[in-house]
Amino acid sequence: MSRTLIILLLWIPLLLPAQNLVKNPGFEIKNGCPDQPGQVSLARFWISPNTGTPDYFNDCSPGLDYGTEFNKKGGRLAHSGHGYAGMQFYLLNHNEFYEYIQTVLDTTLTAGNLYCISAWVSLGKSTYGIRQLGALLSATEIKESSSHKMKLPAVSLGSGKFLLDQDQWMCIKGVYKARGSEKLLTIGDFTAGDSFWNIATQSPTDSLFKSTYYFIDDVSVEAIRDSSECRCR
Repeated sequence: MSRTLIILLLWIPLLLPAQNLVKNPGFEIKNGCPDQPGQVSLARFWISPNTGTPDYFNDCSPGLDYGTEFNKKGGRLAHSGHGYAGMQFYLLNHNEFYEYIQTVLDTTLTAGNLYCISAWVSLGKSTYGIRQLGALLSATEIKESSSHKMKLPAVSLGSGKFLLDQDQWMCIKGVYKARGSEKLLTIGDFTAGDSFWNIATQSPTDSLFKSTYYFIDDVSVEAIRDSSECRCR
């Protein structure tokens, strides 16, 4: 085998696009059109792991409540395609309600490999925002019989500042080193404390009721060689 051919074969893997392990990253593959709250499971391969009711939005919705550009949570054109999901987080006098979305990856993660986890988010109709979401990679399904916040070790997905944009999609990302048995991805808020930020006062204003809502689209889990390669697609 010639030296030129050997060099070419070594370079080909570097030129090929990374494989996204999320089966339905843009919530495009669907079993129906949303027309009421809590229908994220209409987007194939996505479920709610707790008693929260994450929403599904798609252009095909028969009404305005669960369409994309205009809907009951403020509305946004999809980052790509025709659909996206939505999650609410709130504290009402210390009573918690946190929504999460979960999916099975296309393949099990390889031990020792680095993975870039990324997504695009946009703040819906909300008085508060938060600084980051989290991604939990696990070997088994995460199941909770309540809507309390899951205070579990997760990869922080952020942009470096509070996620307050209500007009544009924001890239959030983080790097994860695999143990080798992970097959499921769960996304939501896993922070230990109260991370709500008041948009009007630009401060963590004390209040009995704090609530925020985020649209999420184009979720990705991709193998990378170095953390500097982690970016939103």
